[in-house]
Amino acid sequence: MRVVLLLALVACKRETPADEEPSPLLEVGQTGAWTIPGLHGEAQVVNDAYGVPWIYAEDREDLGRVLGFVTARDRFFYMDLARRLSQGKVSALLGADALETDIESRMTGMGFITERILGLLEGDPEMKAFFEAYAEGINASITEVQAGNLPPPTEYDIAAPLLGKEPAALLEPFTLRDVVAGMTTFLYESGFETKDVGRASDALRLAAHFDGAPYEAFREAGLLQDAWNRTEPVFPVASAPDWTNRPTARVRPGSARRSTHVPPVHADVLHRLRRHTERIERRYGHDWQDGFGSNAWAVDGAHSADGRALLASDGHLQLAVPPLFYQLGLDTQHLGGGDIHQVGMITPAMPLLSTGTNGQLAFGQTQIMGDITDWYTEQLVLDANGAPQASKFKGEDQPLQAFSETFTTASIPLLGSAAQTVTVTRYTTFDGRWITSVEGRPVGGPDEAGEGETAINLLGDWVVPADLDQDGLVTAVSFDYAGLDLSNMASTIDRYTKAENVDDFATATHDLVAYSLNLVAADASGRILYTGFQAIPCREYLDRDDQGVWIDGADPNLLLDGTRYPGFTIPITDGRVDFSFSDDPQRCVIPFEDYPHSFDPAQGWLVSANNDPGGTSFDGSLTNDAPYIGGPWIEGYRADEIARELTAATAVGATLDDMMRIQGDHTSVIGRQLTPVLLDAIEAARALQAGDPADDALESTTRSRALYAEHAARFDEAATRLQGWSDRGWSAESGVATFYQTPSATDVEDAVATTIFNAWMGRYLERVVKDEGMPGLGWPTGGTGEFRLLKRCLEGRGPGNPADLGSWMPETEESVFFDDRRTPELETSDEVALLALRDALDFLATAPNDNLDGGFGTADMDAWLWGLRHRVRFTSLLSDFFDADDPIFGALIAPLNITPDLLPLAEGMAADDPRADLPAFPRDGDHLNVDAANSGTNGVDFDYGDGPVFRFVTALGPGGFEAYNVIPGGQSGLNDSAYFADQARKWLGNEVIPLPLDPKAVAAQGVGREVFSAP
Repeated sequence: MRVVLLLALVACKRETPADEEPSPLLEVGQTGAWTIPGLHGEAQVVNDAYGVPWIYAEDREDLGRVLGFVTARDRFFYMDLARRLSQGKVSALLGADALETDIESRMTGMGFITERILGLLEGDPEMKAFFEAYAEGINASITEVQAGNLPPPTEYDIAAPLLGKEPAALLEPFTLRDVVAGMTTFLYESGFETKDVGRASDALRLAAHFDGAPYEAFREAGLLQDAWNRTEPVFPVASAPDWTNRPTARVRPGSARRSTHVPPVHADVLHRLRRHTERIERRYGHDWQDGFGSNAWAVDGAHSADGRALLASDGHLQLAVPPLFYQLGLDTQHLGGGDIHQVGMITPAMPLLSTGTNGQLAFGQTQIMGDITDWYTEQLVLDANGAPQASKFKGEDQPLQAFSETFTTASIPLLGSAAQTVTVTRYTTFDGRWITSVEGRPVGGPDEAGEGETAINLLGDWVVPADLDQDGLVTAVSFDYAGLDLSNMASTIDRYTKAENVDDFATATHDLVAYSLNLVAADASGRILYTGFQAIPCREYLDRDDQGVWIDGADPNLLLDGTRYPGFTIPITDGRVDFSFSDDPQRCVIPFEDYPHSFDPAQGWLVSANNDPGGTSFDGSLTNDAPYIGGPWIEGYRADEIARELTAATAVGATLDDMMRIQGDHTSVIGRQLTPVLLDAIEAARALQAGDPADDALESTTRSRALYAEHAARFDEAATRLQGWSDRGWSAESGVATFYQTPSATDVEDAVATTIFNAWMGRYLERVVKDEGMPGLGWPTGGTGEFRLLKRCLEGRGPGNPADLGSWMPETEESVFFDDRRTPELETSDEVALLALRDALDFLATAPNDNLDGGFGTADMDAWLWGLRHRVRFTSLLSDFFDADDPIFGALIAPLNITPDLLPLAEGMAADDPRADLPAFPRDGDHLNVDAANSGTNGVDFDYGDGPVFRFVTALGPGGFEAYNVIPGGQSGLNDSAYFADQARKWLGNEVIPLPLDPKAVAAQGVGREVFSAP
């Protein structure tokens, strides 16, 4: 980068009183100057040793211009993808292979919502001007790239030869619409949800799923009673702890029973739609199979060691390169006397603080999994040409509305992609529901339609609408989404980031729509708040039976009957949620007072870890609470562990160091729960050796006796190691020495036990739960459903069916699900625990593959260090769009990944050192621990899934302000920058960097200052 040295310091526009010290910003050595058209005055950026910018401007617009410049300089590729995704323009960059993605985006409302935000900004000139200024700053950065004064984004440097353009030519200017489109992408990543489609597809499979299975009746009963109908978490921790005891919590008789009815819809309609919705969820970073989420918690001033309120927040998402969040300071107060004085993180797609503090208030966020999207079955009427013309509603034909969407793809000869323009039609019902899948004959394109037929494209699939099953109906599926009635979200977020206390913060959140996030806040007076509020329809028009269960076709967790129930509307007046429609069934919105929230609970702390907001699922039912807001939620492992730690810390006065320590907690929470199950099984088998096989009541007992006798030495060694691990507190240690970690001898012992446990746990789940292949367990995630069912089965062992299981068998006095469905024998819980251990030990002794995955190649358990197989990867965002496993694409993408080749694990490693060829970084932690290290449950591949994309902590109050954070990579996306991977070093060691607010503290930490002015 060309650095222009200035010969003189630039004075501040604001007059400095005689008794006030000069601006400390000018004490930082000046290292560069830039011009941005439109700047009203000089702005300054102080950069610290990690490339984090603190931006000082005289007004909001100038702040936006400089923010756009520095963010684009570091993260343009992400910003470009975000604007293209929501406008359906990825294929205009990457060619026809991305066309399906573009059609999915526009046909799920992203373009529509972008236009709605633009319209709302017309009534908010201040925010509109800020967003326009942000675009101007981005474009000023592009100009510097094209002039050769800044390097192009490394991603485009690498991709340019494939795309057939010069890198700088790929940087298209931003408009106001592009900035707004980035906000739309953020909203969809936060709140758009499609799980009703998958549950409806699962419901169609319930009746016949166990046909012909061993012990069919017990399995069928267990499928409904123990799995489908149950919603309670493994650990009942509520984010609003006082909400579960409120007098109005229960307003219906209640029943732990869910509907299994799906209104008439052709199975192919659901099958095609489910394929698309699962793609969409993955694109938004929602790993529904093994779980995803975030942590945020707060401690009030009365329960901290020094009277300051404490807040911690760490989001769990894709560990991408560059990271998904960008650290910075934002200030119009110091130079212009404005009202912005903030430090924290933004997503480069949206120029508003997403997590951080203004010194008086701090806040963090987690995914709430609220139900803000309803999906409907429809019955369509076709016109004379076979195109959708109307939908049936309450016995009448209501005309559909048709809209054209046009897509232009790029010509990329090297990828075999020709330029093309494609126009498709999207349809909405009379009340605004968007049709996404229609019964009909799949075809390759519009030319394959016959006479009297019309081919339509929905979510990328060409279909000729038709009554395939000859039932007299052409069925379809549509959706209604709260975001289609969006409020002025930019202004709402802006208000709560400027709030000075938790009361004002809570009031600002009343206008949140489609912002499906929990919020935890703390203020300088020592108060704390939890709220997950967003505008959710009352849904009282959905009929229930006398037990409070939604009747067939009225369950919002499945598909609603669109011939009976209309869409909903979130009423918006002047850009804000209007709560005055409480008597209008279709426009009623749940008020803040009726939504789970908590101010200053007696326990002194609050936690949100994707757990139940208000305890509404604790009784196993979602139907008997007012109001219905969604659910069920994550199983509660992380929330329970954080609650344990906060209870202990606040008992003696919690500190900021405690907050950081808890963020790094890698206790194996599943190990704590399940290790005793395995140890008890080993002890029971050992005790059998003294008895007579003739006394065995079950063949399974005889097999367990023989299994232990055959593997006694291995089983006993594993038991000894696991018992020691349990005695020491189930710490999931890596055990591998690296530049960021020096393990003790005890850590090494714990690392071996962690490996044994996780290899066993995956195989145990496979034999108990996964072998059943039960539809509907993935609610809300696959792991949640599996552990929820496993807990019930374990609690239900013993005489008299103690947990009232439908799957309980008198013969074994436990759930039939302990029987491995794939074998002819009837196994019991102890036997499958031993079989899983045998298989795990066999696996761990096998040789690894070329990627150093799999076993260790030795039966010596001392070699089974967890960190050699549990590794974290920092992977380029390009890998989402190009096949990283392809030798050509993989070689192109490799320089953008952060690997041990860039950050060597240790110095002087010998060629035979097991660390020498590791493709990623050894790490502590295992599945569902607080310091998210999601290793999954398959017992084979233990590498990370998602992880913390930041680790933010702050203390605020009379005792002084402090804030710290770290991101998994660096500020810059340029792989030759000193700020490309520097924070990855600290992230790996759970270290943080300071984020000061006071300008003097910023100056003391600064290593350079840039000055921005108009040309």
